[in-house]
Amino acid sequence: MWIKAFLISALAGATSAYNNGMGKKPPMGWQTWCSVGPCGTDHCFDGQIREMADTLVNSGMKDLGYNWVILDDCWHPSRDKNGTLVPFPRFFPDGMKPVIDYVHSKGLQFGLYTSVGDKTCHGGWSPGSYGHYEEDAKLFAAWGVDYVKIDYCGGHLSPDGHKEMSRALNKTGRHISYMLCRGPYQKEDQWGYAPDIAQGWRATGDHHDNFDSTLQQLNAVRGKGSWSKPYGWAYLDMMMTGGEGCKDQGTGGGGESGHWNWTVPKHCPGHTDDEYRSEASFYVIVSSPMMVGTDIRLMTPIMKELLLNEEAIAINQDYQATPGDAVPACGTSGEVWLRKLTDGDFAIAMPNLGSEEAELSFCLDTLGWPHGDTAHVRNVWAKKDLGTISKKFTAKIRSHDSLLLRISPSAKASPMVV
Repeated sequence: MWIKAFLISALAGATSAYNNGMGKKPPMGWQTWCSVGPCGTDHCFDGQIREMADTLVNSGMKDLGYNWVILDDCWHPSRDKNGTLVPFPRFFPDGMKPVIDYVHSKGLQFGLYTSVGDKTCHGGWSPGSYGHYEEDAKLFAAWGVDYVKIDYCGGHLSPDGHKEMSRALNKTGRHISYMLCRGPYQKEDQWGYAPDIAQGWRATGDHHDNFDSTLQQLNAVRGKGSWSKPYGWAYLDMMMTGGEGCKDQGTGGGGESGHWNWTVPKHCPGHTDDEYRSEASFYVIVSSPMMVGTDIRLMTPIMKELLLNEEAIAINQDYQATPGDAVPACGTSGEVWLRKLTDGDFAIAMPNLGSEEAELSFCLDTLGWPHGDTAHVRNVWAKKDLGTISKKFTAKIRSHDSLLLRISPSAKASPMVV
């Protein structure tokens, strides 16, 4: 049995992060909940999980680092007479282990959802893990689960429940990544107890497919970039890039009366393409886990641009660099989001949050650029070199769009995934 260890920084005064062998880098993958039908009506089931795993491999997403398949609050278990969780039989007629084994056979990792309370969040009728932490942890380990997302719903809610499940997962002897989904830690300095027990934690509430929700996610980590590090990442919830599912795909919320149209992949976007570009820029620059919550079987042009961009992924996955944060753009005029990368380059997200196209700038001295008065600029989303600037960069940016830039002392080959 392996033993829980702590990653101790060699730098005096630096904080430590919980290391159980998982979460060195922000995880990337696909997650149920909003893919087939609007959020909350996605009827996840055996065939869906298998087909999404196939898609991650066949589309090349796995090769880019999208290694996770996460089953959210839609597998609707009950407990048998012995108190053991049983997946909803119509969705998983052969049980959970065969589908997990299939995901593993594709070289991917599998995660699923529970709640710290006695009920899960959706519908209030699926059992949570309260009173069954060790039992559920042993079952998840026996199934081969690699990741547990634990929500904060039902009765008997407490940080102690979060901690008990962490101990129970650790006790199984299996390396299981642990993701907290809401709780008191969200209002505490340095994310409170979360970094001591988990590899990731939601920074705020659910992410919905609209731009106001995207900004809410971003603002939840404003000023907190340095609070994330290897083995402990603040999470902006699943990405809505490309659009959630459509109303005619799923109804009923997953209960026995529910039905769905699985065969035709569809998107009903709630953002514009420019807004999705901003969403992706934010996830990249703050090094949030990148879990895609939309139907990857139908990859629209904006999904291909944003989700399959190896240069953006390299910035997100630069795990040794402190995640980005808001800084002044030029003196006191506006702001950009800056991440200082391990190779000395800077990654910069320039969002236009106004309602009209605007000319925006950043100044090298305000950013603390250490390489003199010039820098080479590359547009990451366009995969295009923009040349060398002196002291200041200015560009016209459409309303709610963002530039994602990488600046370096001189032109060089485009970076690949680290």
